[in-house]
Amino acid sequence: MRRITASPLWVTGLLAATLLSCSDTLLEPKAQEKTNLDDRLTLTGRVCTRPPNPSGFPVKVVVVVDESGSMCVSDPPGSQEGSGFCERAEVQAIIPPGVTEPARVRALKKLVKQFRDINDNRGGNITVSVAPFETNVKNVWPANVTGDRFAKPDANIDSYISGLQSQLGKGTDYQGALSYAYGVIASDIEKTSVSNPELLPRTRYVVVFLTDGTPYPRCSANDNLTAYASPDSPDLTWRDSLTSFCNATSTTDAITGFEVGTDRNQNYQLFSYVRRLMELKDQYNVGDVRMHTVLLFNEEAVRACGPICQDIYGTYPGVPEAQYPQAAKKIASWLLKRFADMGNGVYQEFNDTAEISNLGLGALDYSSFASPNVMKTLFVESLSSAPGVDKRVLDSDGDGVPDDLDNSVELKTNPFNTDSDGDCLDDGFEWRRWDQGFRPANDLDARGCNPASPLTPKCSCSDTDGDSLSQFAEQYLKTREGIVDSDGDGAPDGLEAKWGLNPLQPTVAGLDTDGDGIPDDAELRAGSDPTRRDRAFYERFGYQYETKIAEVRPDQSICYDFTVTNLQLVTTQDSTDESKKPKPSRPGVKQGFNLFKVWFAEAPESGVATDYGVWHTACAWAQYAPPSIRVPLGPELAFESSDFREPRQMTDPWKDQGQCVGVTPTQGSK
Repeated sequence: MRRITASPLWVTGLLAATLLSCSDTLLEPKAQEKTNLDDRLTLTGRVCTRPPNPSGFPVKVVVVVDESGSMCVSDPPGSQEGSGFCERAEVQAIIPPGVTEPARVRALKKLVKQFRDINDNRGGNITVSVAPFETNVKNVWPANVTGDRFAKPDANIDSYISGLQSQLGKGTDYQGALSYAYGVIASDIEKTSVSNPELLPRTRYVVVFLTDGTPYPRCSANDNLTAYASPDSPDLTWRDSLTSFCNATSTTDAITGFEVGTDRNQNYQLFSYVRRLMELKDQYNVGDVRMHTVLLFNEEAVRACGPICQDIYGTYPGVPEAQYPQAAKKIASWLLKRFADMGNGVYQEFNDTAEISNLGLGALDYSSFASPNVMKTLFVESLSSAPGVDKRVLDSDGDGVPDDLDNSVELKTNPFNTDSDGDCLDDGFEWRRWDQGFRPANDLDARGCNPASPLTPKCSCSDTDGDSLSQFAEQYLKTREGIVDSDGDGAPDGLEAKWGLNPLQPTVAGLDTDGDGIPDDAELRAGSDPTRRDRAFYERFGYQYETKIAEVRPDQSICYDFTVTNLQLVTTQDSTDESKKPKPSRPGVKQGFNLFKVWFAEAPESGVATDYGVWHTACAWAQYAPPSIRVPLGPELAFESSDFREPRQMTDPWKDQGQCVGVTPTQGSK
């Protein structure tokens, strides 16, 4: 048995020097025996990926921007709603000569212009959500009237951004801001997972959290701790920063969701939102989620502001009054660095008038995962035979139940009908789940289709994604009805379900279900049984693969040449004589015809391991009825890239035999 370092979820680099010489042998059986090779078939051909489409790789940016009143000190000018704080002489004196627009406003305008240029000139797909916050989050963009939390930045967003400087509030409620950002992304992921789940592995979510200070107010449910947090111990619980607010029974400036006498803006609460945000990546198979933080802290301006800024930036027991601004910056820096570390992002700080005036947000990572598509996987599935003990055995309808078992007294299923009882649950599906109460013959299962039942009136079978599972099977398994490979592990849901594997856990490359030393994915590719110890069968009859890059086209699509050998042919039964058996669902197949299905998946090179893949299928017929019939006469059948179709266009190649290469049972050779 040969093994190379490439994963079965194979991805090749695009280095020009290796384009024409790269090959993929994967985990393969031993070379086939040199005797009795007249029953072996080789499939060869070429298949090409699609050109890359930058718009298919969304980048969604949430800009969380501090709009507390202190911004007219750190990043002037500004106007505070319902207060004259920003108009006070001490604050006005801080404004640098000639400055009429805050640096954050200029930076945001420049950032959205950068996004517009990428969308318009490079075919990008960047959308934005802006969340200004102070005591509460308010005046968000887009306005969420239609339920869309992100929008492409158009020219109208500039006037919205300009208005931010005149909408300053009072508090700096980090907790509410982080909760809102989490909610925006979580709801968008949930919406996308229903409408376009294949986009999630190609999507990058970016949070930019911009502030000029520490959370305010902080509240502690326990007012009698022996020690509270300080600039030198910022990881402890913070005491109430505004006792009259934290313990008051009513307030005119309430924080939405805050309950009097409870914790607010404590570290554990803030970190929990960042942690939950990052957990979305694995929970929903999202391409990337990250959080960047930006601190604008003009320590010189805060000091110049004097006593009126102490309520805003805080007072700290044990710290000299002159060092309050330094202490506030130390606390804010510690907290935002932690956010960025937890969020796999970048922390930036701007410390004085000169640095803040040159504030820029464009250098943060907003890149998309757009990249050329490469081969994720390619394998052959026999729909006429199944792995036996010492050879391949007949499975005339390809449902995973060998004919001798179909005909057994115990099962009594139809070897020419994948669904003997007509409940939209294939015989193999039900047979593999016998212990879960399924019965494949003469028993319409309530979990499937029964047109006479009030639970499923006038129902019919459909396979919307072409993964070989009906909607009823998908509903039972909780797989996705619009995605061929729900867990993105490179094996279609139907194939995993056919063998009783879990199509919701991306484990086929890591598990060895039967313990025979051969991973499940290698057995699926080889056509052996991943649930039975059959190493001897695998090494003698396992399918063998060779693939190589044949061409990289100017549009960046990639063509692969493939060869699959050691496909054993069997002499199938004649299903054309309907008088001898129940009406078959595989009509018109004469003796000896073998059907093979080729599965090919492509995925972006940037995320091939987790991407659900874009799937294509092709099929081939060959006939073998010794001693006189062997079609093709030689060992090979060849495919062209045009022979590959979307899986949903090839759900029943028995009925539409003209889709396949080779000699079809009713339409001659192709």
